[in-house]
Amino acid sequence: MMGAFGLLILGMVLASGVNGDGVTLYQAVKVLSIGILCWIMWQLATRTDSESLFETLYSVLALVVLAFFLSKIFFSTAYVLGEGREGDIFARAGVLWKSGLFFLPLFIADWLCNPRRWIAAACAIGACLFLVSVDGSRTGLLLIVAVGLGFGIALWWRWDWGVIWRRPWALPLAAGVLLVLLLLNAGMNAWKQGAFTRAPSTESSRVGALVGQALAPVVDNRVGEGDAPRIRLLRNGLEKSRECFPLGCGFGATAIDAGYGIPMNVHNAYLGALADFGILGLLGMLGFVVASVLPMRVLWDRSADSGRVYFVLATSGSALAYCVALNLHTFSTEMSEWGYLILMLAFAWQPVRTA
Repeated sequence: MMGAFGLLILGMVLASGVNGDGVTLYQAVKVLSIGILCWIMWQLATRTDSESLFETLYSVLALVVLAFFLSKIFFSTAYVLGEGREGDIFARAGVLWKSGLFFLPLFIADWLCNPRRWIAAACAIGACLFLVSVDGSRTGLLLIVAVGLGFGIALWWRWDWGVIWRRPWALPLAAGVLLVLLLLNAGMNAWKQGAFTRAPSTESSRVGALVGQALAPVVDNRVGEGDAPRIRLLRNGLEKSRECFPLGCGFGATAIDAGYGIPMNVHNAYLGALADFGILGLLGMLGFVVASVLPMRVLWDRSADSGRVYFVLATSGSALAYCVALNLHTFSTEMSEWGYLILMLAFAWQPVRTA
């Protein structure tokens, strides 16, 4: 992890010096601060246990869902982004899905390995799916499928299918929680829009409209749609990477107006790092992928405790999901963006505690 940060920061410093760009140097200082926080997080992880992380995540998820609904009640501003994508006062649309997706693997692991908490885990899984669905992020929806496939492969490899059959009501419970939250959200949206006080209609038509609105985030997603502006950003990013090789042209080198009305960088953090910070910047970003994959070696240890195996797979898998998501998002130096990665990496590399 520290090697990845070191390569990335070195690439940023060299790009700043070659291009005489103070902004790039400032961004390097921000990434250095994030790297220090990552080291601190790892130090904290070595002094705690997985149970503490689970207890915290359950509380955080409850607060995230509560903040989403309270934003609808107490604030008149509509936190939406085109096509009905929703957010709240703390996490706008396009950001809200991350707390659902990146916490999801942990709750799946808890469901598989903690029999006394399977009901809470199933409810948490439903809540995570709700956050991704209501945001409408295509990245989040695709990563949900990847997370499911990943755990399916792990269960097949360890031949742990019996864990699922011992708790057969967990998946229906998660689906029920998802449906209830979607219906609650649709009802609150209708209430905010005054749909319940408009021209009279039959009770059945109202219920049908409410159910249709509730299921819209799940059914009417944008996974199959194209995105011409992102394609233009990608082509520009490839061209800039070639022009700026090998040391980069400095932070924001790929920014153009691709049709959104404002300058935007290429929606691929690895390509953006190559264009901005050169080959060292790209190697640094790829280092985080390696740091996310290496802890998964625990899957080949047949003697390892199941709880330990699925906890490591969940944390490292969440970190890897973050790295995969960067293929469709811009490079950022904001702590709010890196927080998920450094939290999960710290616990994925947490030393095994002995009795």
